[in-house]
Amino acid sequence: MLKIKALFACCLMIIISLGLVGCSTSSNSNSNDLAMFRGDSKHTGFIDTSGPAELHGVKWKFKTEGRIRSSPVFYDQAVYFGSEDQQLYSVNAEDGTLNWKFPTKGVIISSPAIMNEIVYFLSGDGTFYALKAQSRELLWSFVTDGKNEARDPYDYWQSSPAIDQGIVYFGGGDGIFYALDAIKGEVKWKQVLQLQNSDIFKDHPFVLHSSPVVDKGIVYIGLSGVIYKMQSEPGNVIALDALTGKQIWASRSLQAVDSTPTVDDHAIYFGMRNRPFQALDIKTGEDLWSNSSISYSLSSPAIHNGTIYSGSSDQHQLVAINATTGETKWTFLTSGAVHSSPVTDGTTVYCASGNSYSDQNGFIYALDAETGQEKWSLETGGNIFSSPTINDGVLYVGNDDFSLYAIH
Repeated sequence: MLKIKALFACCLMIIISLGLVGCSTSSNSNSNDLAMFRGDSKHTGFIDTSGPAELHGVKWKFKTEGRIRSSPVFYDQAVYFGSEDQQLYSVNAEDGTLNWKFPTKGVIISSPAIMNEIVYFLSGDGTFYALKAQSRELLWSFVTDGKNEARDPYDYWQSSPAIDQGIVYFGGGDGIFYALDAIKGEVKWKQVLQLQNSDIFKDHPFVLHSSPVVDKGIVYIGLSGVIYKMQSEPGNVIALDALTGKQIWASRSLQAVDSTPTVDDHAIYFGMRNRPFQALDIKTGEDLWSNSSISYSLSSPAIHNGTIYSGSSDQHQLVAINATTGETKWTFLTSGAVHSSPVTDGTTVYCASGNSYSDQNGFIYALDAETGQEKWSLETGGNIFSSPTINDGVLYVGNDDFSLYAIH
């Protein structure tokens, strides 16, 4: 009997070990136990499930007490998102009923990340939280340093966390970048970042509202500044060692980078304010190409099978770009500015547009990924700055009409 018990215990430990391997937090993990803004820690915007290829309508709407500019994350049959009513929500993905809500003391305009049934998010109260996904129980919280305020009316979001190798990464106030232990909430390292040409820009504020990309042991993030007297919006992209925070490279001085970058094995891709869409060599940070089809972009790009999809704020369009050459493959004109970030299931690209000068006239689009031809579109009750996510034929997106939409 003792031998049987020992054998059973041994088998159980093997099963648990295999489960932990399956929950790996590496950049290339496809585990169901890892979900975040833009789908993964590389922020590819590719989500390995199906969105609604045909439009049947609004499946449900969930109302909050504030605008929803946080982007929803699907995890284990629930949708997690923040609202300007200072609450983080968990909503049943099937019927839109409330699972729970967690109060903070600031607006939540970043997006949560979830790993192994723990929800991580940053609130406008300057605190970073870790909660149990099932019960909203607070596991730990971390108070950040410095101010983390919007630099202008078009600064719609704060940095959303990325998780890799048991570390949570995010940008905070006063240019401070954080790497926290995902289990304990302790600081692994933090780094005060600097704009290039710091002698010129050192007395001027900038923000880290771009969300970090983590890939192959390197963290990439965009910096965004503004100097009203000089009518300048400086910025650049920084590459840091993921374990130590040591700077590997910094791009030359560019325009402000509010867009969250994405990466492949060769390049890092991102949009800027008042500058064409850019690709940099991932090893050196040197310029590879730029594309002026997108001359002002707060939207974060998606990438799949060598094609980049990115929205334009000024030109009111979604653009598909060849990732190798930087050439435009197709463009699709939208009803308004594309501040929301597109996602794709590989065959369809989903994006949303809004009106910067109104709380109304939001549109959601489903486009053929290869041709850019419209499959369907839907007008919503309010503006859309939240980015959509998809799961099993349903699209979820936040709205300025205080509602989270589920569309099928």
